[in-house]
Amino acid sequence: MATPKNMCHIIYDAGSSGTRLFIYEQSGTRLIAHSGPKIEALATPLYVNNPSQMTSIDNTVNDVISTLDLIRRDGALDNGYPKWIGFDWVNQCNMVSAKIYATAGMRIAQQTNPEASLAMWRALKSTLAEKVGPKVLIETKTITGFEEGLYAWLSVRDTHSTSDFGIVEMGGVSSQVTFACPECSPANDAVKKVRLNGKSLQIYSYSYLGLGQDAAPKTLTFPVIYPVPKTCAYGIGGRQKDWRVADCADDILLTIQGNSSEIKDPYNYSLAEEKGRKGAKGTTNTLPTPQKNIPKWTLTGAFNYKKETDIKECCFNEGHGCYHTQTSCFVPIYLDKYLQTLNISPAQTTKNDVSWTRGAVLCEIENCLADMATPPVCRWMASGCLSH
Repeated sequence: MATPKNMCHIIYDAGSSGTRLFIYEQSGTRLIAHSGPKIEALATPLYVNNPSQMTSIDNTVNDVISTLDLIRRDGALDNGYPKWIGFDWVNQCNMVSAKIYATAGMRIAQQTNPEASLAMWRALKSTLAEKVGPKVLIETKTITGFEEGLYAWLSVRDTHSTSDFGIVEMGGVSSQVTFACPECSPANDAVKKVRLNGKSLQIYSYSYLGLGQDAAPKTLTFPVIYPVPKTCAYGIGGRQKDWRVADCADDILLTIQGNSSEIKDPYNYSLAEEKGRKGAKGTTNTLPTPQKNIPKWTLTGAFNYKKETDIKECCFNEGHGCYHTQTSCFVPIYLDKYLQTLNISPAQTTKNDVSWTRGAVLCEIENCLADMATPPVCRWMASGCLSH
């Protein structure tokens, strides 16, 4: 008699720096991750509006779906190791769901090109459905900042098993701050009830669009000096003997002048009902008071690539190991200042290089969004969420 196959979930992390395929396999109570190929960002063809755009969209859609064939075998060797370990999901899995979830890069692309992004989502949905068959649940969408933060928090909670912590996730374009907050007011639209282990828990989850480490040099300096202010230049401390880290930090304008708690949210819209008019792009968000009482914080995403020696190597010296040399002095100083602005001390933090896609699958298995009275808001669109 054939052994029953494990249930599996396909999920793509379509981020600003690229699109990566994950397949999660349910083995008893364990969720085994199989990470696959990474290809270009989903949003790339949406930034260029020309007659060949639809061809570029079709090519991207085909590239995304083709990774489902590629993952069935080991990837090409890179320094003697395969880029990914093959997983033959067709023969080893009972596939339950297939999802393509995009984050901040796609939010920005939708602001400038909503029609083309709708065309892309429809093409992705039909091509993915054709690939995996009619019995598999299909979902293709740009997830909200609330969901992105929640999924990262759930991924960390899977290793923590308690809920008394928060996460700060750093991406290329956005950053998420998420924590359990029973004391938060449900009137705050970043506060939602989620279901965990059959119980209801109130979560605060906010995404700052434009505070990701690649976007911050453009959004938090004034006037914008490409690629970074002179005070944050690569190797500045070696050339300028009186240079201090504070010189760069002072030029990173994270909050509204005179208000250290009102953090800039550069690419999201202020909600029309707050202002009594159509939402304006570029807003601010103050974290709720209970955030100050969270004892432990887990740093995810790009925080995992920051090294203790970055400022010494890339600001005081011109180190050869500095990633993206032009911004390599700015980024570590920015990450430190961002955490200070959030009132999070280094002693409260640990790093965890976990993908939010794990949390998205855990949420699906538990139906964690079932208790939400209203869906999360799409802050990046002036007129609300795109329906597709």
